Amino acid sequence: MRLTLITDPAAEAALEDTRVRTREYANALLVLARGRPGERAGTLGRSLDLGEALPHCTRRAVADEVERARHWARGGLKTDSFWLDARSVRVHTAAAQVSVWTLRGRLTLDARLGNYQRHLLNTGVVRGGRITRARSGEWYVRVQLAPRAAPTSVDALERQGLFSEVIRRLRGPRLGARQQGQLALALLDTGQTDEAELLLLTALGGEAPDARIHLGLSLLAGSRRDPQARLLHAGRGLQAAPDDFTGWWLRCSQARALVELGRAPEAQPIMDAVLRDLPASELRSRARALYFAQGVCAALDDFAGQDRYGREALRLFDLLGLGGEGLSLRLDLAYRLYFQGRADESFAMIGEVLDMTARLDDPRAGVAHLICAELHLLSEEFGPALAHLDQVHAAQGRHAGDRLDVPARAFAAECLWRLGRLGRPDFERRIEALQPAQDFDHVVKAFYTGLLAFEAGQRGAARAAFEQVTGGVALLDGFRLRSYAFLAFERWAAGEALEAASAELRRALNHVGGELALAVDAGRLAPLYAACAERGIGGRPVQRLAQRLRPLLSVRTLGGFAASVNGQPVHIRLSKARELLAYLLLHGPASRETLITALWNGEARPELGSYFKQALHALRQALRPFVPATAEPVAHLGGLYHLSERFALQSDALALRGAPAQDAGQLRELLQRYAGPFLPEVDTDWAAQMRSELDAQAQALAMALGRSLEDGNPLAAARAYLQAATLNPLFELAWDAAAQAYERAGAPHLAQHVRTQQALALQQELGLWPAEVN
Repeated sequence: MRLTLITDPAAEAALEDTRVRTREYANALLVLARGRPGERAGTLGRSLDLGEALPHCTRRAVADEVERARHWARGGLKTDSFWLDARSVRVHTAAAQVSVWTLRGRLTLDARLGNYQRHLLNTGVVRGGRITRARSGEWYVRVQLAPRAAPTSVDALERQGLFSEVIRRLRGPRLGARQQGQLALALLDTGQTDEAELLLLTALGGEAPDARIHLGLSLLAGSRRDPQARLLHAGRGLQAAPDDFTGWWLRCSQARALVELGRAPEAQPIMDAVLRDLPASELRSRARALYFAQGVCAALDDFAGQDRYGREALRLFDLLGLGGEGLSLRLDLAYRLYFQGRADESFAMIGEVLDMTARLDDPRAGVAHLICAELHLLSEEFGPALAHLDQVHAAQGRHAGDRLDVPARAFAAECLWRLGRLGRPDFERRIEALQPAQDFDHVVKAFYTGLLAFEAGQRGAARAAFEQVTGGVALLDGFRLRSYAFLAFERWAAGEALEAASAELRRALNHVGGELALAVDAGRLAPLYAACAERGIGGRPVQRLAQRLRPLLSVRTLGGFAASVNGQPVHIRLSKARELLAYLLLHGPASRETLITALWNGEARPELGSYFKQALHALRQALRPFVPATAEPVAHLGGLYHLSERFALQSDALALRGAPAQDAGQLRELLQRYAGPFLPEVDTDWAAQMRSELDAQAQALAMALGRSLEDGNPLAAARAYLQAATLNPLFELAWDAAAQAYERAGAPHLAQHVRTQQALALQQELGLWPAEVN
């Protein structure tokens, strides 16, 4: 029977690659077989590397073809098709889809099915099929059907996961307790939730409900995020003498409920026992148990175990053709890849899940979009994050659910706030309006409550909220990791030793990973990372955070202008752009009008708006390579321009203005920063005022240094006073102090020289005759 496949270019390329590889293998084997006529083609094929990637069934079919062709006098094999057995090609009649193995992975393709074809498929058993490319370019599978064997028992159908057939068999008015349980589980698995719930509640009122009834109620409670009820029903099911199949499933549900209740250590021995008890022949039950086991490992931060169990489960799901069953598992693995620093692989895997959920109309589409939105948010890609959050609400609308509502609304509010489209008061109102319904919802609200308290400077409230997050059920690692970072900062700011304050964060980074997830809060927490890196605390993860998250923008303004980022020189082509950088550096955020007034001395020419845009563009262009693509190096928020919070700022002028000096060493170090007048090439009023202020500050530092050295080292004191006199030749006190210091040091000739220099300086500064100076 021929089934035409509906393909896209990517699927056609995958099928063609597999066909070409099969043809190359077939012709290589044919040449080898003709050269060694005494040996079977199947035996010879084992020596060819070309066939290693092909399934055993395909290699066997090629060997049979080669056996027939080896006696031809000449010519090769065209091989327009390749054979796959029943494990490698599966036909899903109800969905009108065909699942096909290829070199690029398994494909699930739509197929054109007529009514008679459906009848044949429903009454027969697929033994395999030959995947063929027609002359028209279409791909089709010629299915090999065998008559269906004698009816299988319902128990066997249940173990094989053929729940649609279970429903067909058990539809009827009179069912026993066991059959009611089997039908209810089958209805749940096929998405007929309302009918399943009605049957479960009805059967629960019977004299001796089957253990499957409790299993169904446990699974139903899990889908509604009620872990306490899930645990209760799982326990009752285990007390109802379940058979092996039901018992394994009940223990898996019990372990999952414990994880959701924050009791993961209790779940681990349960899953270890299930995996020990499961025989190798129970593939479907083993795949399910492996999926639950990887969830327990993730909750215990045992990511090696999660990866091991997760990949084995995924292999079994693919082997069994259960693509839909593996969706949640793929999401878990994709999320873990992001925290391992493999963002591209993570987004690619989530993209595969989104394609599958769209094709199957699976309700897990909402979860996939939510995870994708969070990862985009953590990557500071707020536009794509908002687009995925819109899809979350659309998916919930299609499937009549709202359990993702709280995190989706919280993420959307944060994205809008970070984009500047939502002020902090509105952000706060949206978070306060959240209505948590599950434990995880409370964790989400607690995190954003802590973030808002941090922004408002309410340290105690912020710390309490973040501690609630780290102690709660954080099903998304992003909340927990970000909370550890904020807590480390709060503890450090409160006076706790840096190493102790950052211990939990460093432990999480080393164990969980997640450097990428901390980028979004880098501007707020960068002093913490920089301090840890400077003191060698936290190793390479913290060093990479400090380097990547907050590059050091260093600007020299005394004696001339120069700028660099992390030691790399930055060329700013316009002089007004350089002046704009210096103004923002020293004065902080400012409005457009304030900046134009400062840079052009209050002039009111119409072209100044254009000149300002050119200066701003030149500055942004020079600094843009040092910030993420989604960030703005000179941002405009709330009507004010300011340097990106991503930059750690360093400047000789800032140091000279603000650093308090306690001893002679600190005074000397500050004075060394003074290399000359502030921006000597700039003649605007604000620059002249800043120049005078910095000169006066340097002069005061020189005098303070001199006074601190007078008793112990009068020669060094005299040199410090002379530095103050050089800054202001009309400052007579500095000249006199220098001369007196030389006299105390026993150098009267140097004192006389200082007075001569003072006279010459006055003569030069005031334009006087020597006699007038005296």
